Amino acid sequence: MNRRPLALAALALGAVSLAGCSAASSDSEADASPAQAVASAAAVDTCVPEDTTITATYGAQAEAAMQVAIAQVQEEYPGLTIDASASASQGYDDLTKAIVGDIAVGKRPDLIMSGLGQVGFWVEQYGAAPIDTSALADTYQTQFLAAGTIDGETYLAPAQISAPVLLVNQSALDAAGAGEATDITTSDELSAAAQTVTDATGAPSVSVPSVGLADWYAQAFVQGAGGTFVADDGTAAFADEAGLKGLSLWSELASAGLETGVLNLQDAIAPFVGGQTAFLVYTTSGIANLQGLIGDTFEWSAVDLPTADGVGGAMPAGGNGWIVLSEDSCRAAYANELVGALLSEDAVLAASGAEYSYIPVDSAAAETLLAGDAVTPQTAYAWSYDKDLTAWGGFDGTKTAEINTALTTMAQELQMGQELKGSVTTAATSIDALVGGE
Repeated sequence: MNRRPLALAALALGAVSLAGCSAASSDSEADASPAQAVASAAAVDTCVPEDTTITATYGAQAEAAMQVAIAQVQEEYPGLTIDASASASQGYDDLTKAIVGDIAVGKRPDLIMSGLGQVGFWVEQYGAAPIDTSALADTYQTQFLAAGTIDGETYLAPAQISAPVLLVNQSALDAAGAGEATDITTSDELSAAAQTVTDATGAPSVSVPSVGLADWYAQAFVQGAGGTFVADDGTAAFADEAGLKGLSLWSELASAGLETGVLNLQDAIAPFVGGQTAFLVYTTSGIANLQGLIGDTFEWSAVDLPTADGVGGAMPAGGNGWIVLSEDSCRAAYANELVGALLSEDAVLAASGAEYSYIPVDSAAAETLLAGDAVTPQTAYAWSYDKDLTAWGGFDGTKTAEINTALTTMAQELQMGQELKGSVTTAATSIDALVGGE
């Protein structure tokens, strides 16, 4: 299969144009809206597999896991037909657009992959059904379910989990006398090390790209400073003192001439791989691919994303998971069985292995990966990640596109060194207007 370098299909921004999916304008039309058509799962032993076909749509990064899961479910339920297809989309935004388009022409999948930042959209616009967590293996790490839970109901079963991370070219630090990557725990320590490298090379040394995962990185910086990204009432909470403190990293690096100014996530990767950029804010899921590209050309490390005080709050969980959208109760039952298989040890090994380095959601799979021949210090960081993770996002799911546009604009302004408080306040005000806040 032809895959984009560095698993970028798993990393794209979760913004998507949703205007065509807004609620119907009349009561009669509302009764026929997509949200009304989701079925509760039947007891699977009351269904006939020979009479049932279920459909699934997913991103390319789940291909190996899907094939493992299909084999497991069809062995348990002979005669069941599973029509599963990988989308040609290049990110969660495009995947969502493709599925919305299929639904619009009557091709509603029973099971879909979704980026964790889009679960609210599927719940609020399409009435996604709660996941039957009893179908999950005993070794599934249930702490990850929080990333797919809204108001106490789990609508998405996380499958491929990632966390924000700082990648560091240790060889560049050694050459400049900038210390050890593992000693960088605060934003000030990152700035100091970057200044030392920049002084030695004469070039900016840090890349925090603002297009691709702006909402995710912004949330990580805010929570890392002990702040709150989304208030309990759904409005923006990041324009307070803690939020400004966390987000100041972007603008301060730019003002000091330490930030490369490369906006796009994809464009920021090549300079790090080539040794031109010493520091890259990235994602654990891409570590394995970077390992293959870098080889032994220089020494590098993956370390926790620096925070304002070196302690900070939990990072937001990135990645994806599975959502049931079945209109038929037996198809919903078998879709839940497929979810369970997708999150089994063998499927997680396929989903979180040497190609993508996602944080394994199955503890037995994690043990196998860490004991395998493919493990390196960098992949071990990803496969053994056990720190607390929160949900990604939390704003009104029907406004995903507009909200992420506001956050991306803010991030670009900060990356270009614009005034911190004005950019952050403008973004928060824009989001509050979108979600109905004051």
